[in-house]
Amino acid sequence: MTDRIFYQEDSPWVEMKGLSWPSLTSGQVCKHFPKGYILYNQQEFCDDVFIVQHGRVAMCLCTPSGGMRIAVILNDECMFGHQTLFDQNPNSCQAQVISDEGASIYIIPKALVQEKINSDYDVIYNMLAQSNKINRMLLTQIELMSFQRSESRVCFYLMHMADQYSYQQGTQQILHLRFTHQDIADASGLSRVCVSNVISGLIKDNVLLKKAGTYMVLDIEKLRDRLNSPAAIEL
Repeated sequence: MTDRIFYQEDSPWVEMKGLSWPSLTSGQVCKHFPKGYILYNQQEFCDDVFIVQHGRVAMCLCTPSGGMRIAVILNDECMFGHQTLFDQNPNSCQAQVISDEGASIYIIPKALVQEKINSDYDVIYNMLAQSNKINRMLLTQIELMSFQRSESRVCFYLMHMADQYSYQQGTQQILHLRFTHQDIADASGLSRVCVSNVISGLIKDNVLLKKAGTYMVLDIEKLRDRLNSPAAIEL
């Protein structure tokens, strides 16, 4: 069996660069929502479909006791709130704005989206392309939770942040997406303490550096090696 290779398509930060939805967004309201705003709750019906113009929206799984797990993070040009168009069931996740600057989001009546599904090939293709990427990502999440060590799971998220939200400065990659250990815990299904321990170990081994609240990846190859190290199921 060949070694596991993680691709950009596996990233929980879903980007749909190159897609556009002109037949849906033209003439529709684009509204700015602040960080923390909940567009709809889990197990709730809504009358509209949403497309992110700019910003990040998390699809969150919530428990009655207040627990939360981020299933996927949607970036620019991603659609959400459209599940009920196909199965008439409520939305499976809570949709919450998480980008520091808030998010600008198109609000589109479901009747219009349903009409375009029946007549517009580009809308159908875009929806299938996004669903395909999310399906791949969710399978990767199942794999990580089932077979990978805690360190590998944390490194997976750090690798994708370095790929998508960093800039090069000499031999370092500076992450411009600020995050907390709890953010990684919410996405990975690990405890905050576990994430903190892993990140502390990466800093100790000169893989990461934290300076003025910003993380820097000092050795991207070491981080990749940690991600792809032999899997072990933790009890």
